[in-house]
Amino acid sequence: MTAVRMRFAAAALVIACGALARADAAAPEAALAAGRKLYLEGKRADGLPLVAARAGGLAVSGPEAACAACHRRSGLGGAEGQSYIPPIDAASLFAARAPGTGASAGGAGRPAYSEAALARAIRAGVDPGGRRLDYLMPRYALQEAEIEALVAYLHGLSTRRSPGVEAGLVQFATVVVPGAGAASRRAMIEVLDACFDEHNSGPAPERGRKRLAPEMRLAEQRKWKLQVWELEGKAQSWAAQLAEYARRTPVFAVVGGLGGGNWGPVHEFCEREGLPCLFPRVEVPVTRETGFYALYLSRGVLLEAAIVARHLAGEAQGAKRALQVLRADDESARAGAEALRRMLAARGIESEERAIAKAGALDARMFDAGSSDAPVLWLRADDLRRLRALNPGPTTVYLSAMLGGGEQAPLPAKWKPRALMAYPYELPQERAASTARLHAWLGARGLPARDEAVQADAYLACSVLGAAMNEAEGHLHRDYLVERLEAIVGRGGFPGHYPNLSLGAGQRFSSKSGYLVRFSDPKSTRIEALGE
Repeated sequence: MTAVRMRFAAAALVIACGALARADAAAPEAALAAGRKLYLEGKRADGLPLVAARAGGLAVSGPEAACAACHRRSGLGGAEGQSYIPPIDAASLFAARAPGTGASAGGAGRPAYSEAALARAIRAGVDPGGRRLDYLMPRYALQEAEIEALVAYLHGLSTRRSPGVEAGLVQFATVVVPGAGAASRRAMIEVLDACFDEHNSGPAPERGRKRLAPEMRLAEQRKWKLQVWELEGKAQSWAAQLAEYARRTPVFAVVGGLGGGNWGPVHEFCEREGLPCLFPRVEVPVTRETGFYALYLSRGVLLEAAIVARHLAGEAQGAKRALQVLRADDESARAGAEALRRMLAARGIESEERAIAKAGALDARMFDAGSSDAPVLWLRADDLRRLRALNPGPTTVYLSAMLGGGEQAPLPAKWKPRALMAYPYELPQERAASTARLHAWLGARGLPARDEAVQADAYLACSVLGAAMNEAEGHLHRDYLVERLEAIVGRGGFPGHYPNLSLGAGQRFSSKSGYLVRFSDPKSTRIEALGE
């Protein structure tokens, strides 16, 4: 498809979704709800899918016909391959386009859209200058009430700055759940504070900028301020605590955060409030496909379970049963074990759980395994140290890097030759340059290296946030921030511990792969990959 045709296609959706009329600010809630469904879901008020036709009989329906499929949730457009997707706010559509600008009619320019011209374009595919739009332009047989509903929704779309954006200041928060650990909390907040201080101090001296015209110089950036939302008590009370924090100080987004095996209440709050929650360090993220505002670095122990399941079902074909050893009160371990049980059951492999009581000692009988059994240890560092008193069996043992401490896991030397570790991070030798960059950054700010994994995640979250905010400046809307993050994460150059970072529309996990690794030497922490 040529670039011109792609521009025609973009123009088509501008017009189809941009049936703008001057909507009453007090539009009925029913009309707004109907417009929202048309825009976001491609669904009509009666629940049937929106259907649009292109020349040649090609039709699109449902989510593919929705305005947001092209112009995104924010309505501020973007780029898709060679196609420029213009914004569909009222100021853009009601303004005339000079030749060579915009996407309408291949950049030939156009008069401003009137209400009648917009209705004509939606139904007949003709622009205000009388030019027929490209065949990729969908023709929407919308009823008058549907057009009015869509206009009512568009009238309020991305017209106001989001909560947390003040004059010269943007408020952010980070969330810490109970049990996160004081050392981890300190490591994360030190990095976020230093990152915010760096932003607030302004950009480095701009070489050559003095030779540029004033309009080409960088505008002064808004300052950032970080709130720390500490949660207490049982998870059932977290939603109310988060709501109170947000009421006291509205924030534009949540950056980073520390969670263990239950991040669900935080995730649900973010989705319910339309609040971007960006790259927390969590062991068990929420994996539902319907969310938009919560972005994660990795699937955590759920990815580790998938790595183990794939190996047991493939290369370790002799395995008939997984013996899963875990602490009964460890939510993350239980989540990993349950995910593995389901994956193995789908492959015809049995799974048996051997739970250690709270504060209970490790019992050698828990590790009794036959020749076709595969022990999977969802254990943390303290329990791995206790394996010193036990001897490994004859079969391969699987470990969790996220729970056990990765290559630094205190696994006794006599266990290492039998151990394989599910490893959701980039290999140490592959991330050496990124790690060196992190340590140089910490050293330049007088920060000690405390917990490298926590510090690396916080630094990555703040670095990506900074890049997205630079692109979103001038359009500080929460939806648009998420869309910019989806676009830029895969460009590379961001420091971190994870392999193959990338995002796209609808994707919520930046790193989608990991490794199965083994220790190269029982007396060292060096690891090598068996495969991804």
